[in-house]
Amino acid sequence: MSLTKNEQVLVLELSKYNVYKYTVTKFCKKLNINRGVFYRKYRNICDLFTSVLALQTRRALRSIDGETMDRMFYRMLSKIKENKTFYINLNRIAQNPQEFYRVLRKEYAIAIEKYMRPRGSFSVRKVELVANGIYAIVYNWVVDECQLDIRDVYQSIHLLLVHIEQSIKKSE
Repeated sequence: MSLTKNEQVLVLELSKYNVYKYTVTKFCKKLNINRGVFYRKYRNICDLFTSVLALQTRRALRSIDGETMDRMFYRMLSKIKENKTFYINLNRIAQNPQEFYRVLRKEYAIAIEKYMRPRGSFSVRKVELVANGIYAIVYNWVVDECQLDIRDVYQSIHLLLVHIEQSIKKSE
């Protein structure tokens, strides 16, 4: 799936080098739109960041032909690692990191639920707890500039996902 124009501009702008400030004015200039158009769609620059981050996460966690949940999350980690400058910059210049937490945790939970639903009953509370844990692992990895080996990060996430998978096996 192709990126939206807003995603293309933001990803391009924040992937080149370390950025410590990014403004609505700069974004609008790159898109050749006025600020009014921007504010009709977004509340502020952090709302744009959150929207793009949610779309990127949703695409990365889209299940592909019988793919396991582990594989979906490994693919997501790979995408983050491939474009770590973008994710590091987003995290650094975000004015509202709590919004990232709320949105990403929800995206992780939705992806897990979509995977689990056809496989049988599961605990929504357990899904929420696992999504929180995955968020914490990914957030800390990005804050640490993705220095840990991706396999170690994946292994930590895998240990959380095992709890979800076990709940299906118990109910069968």
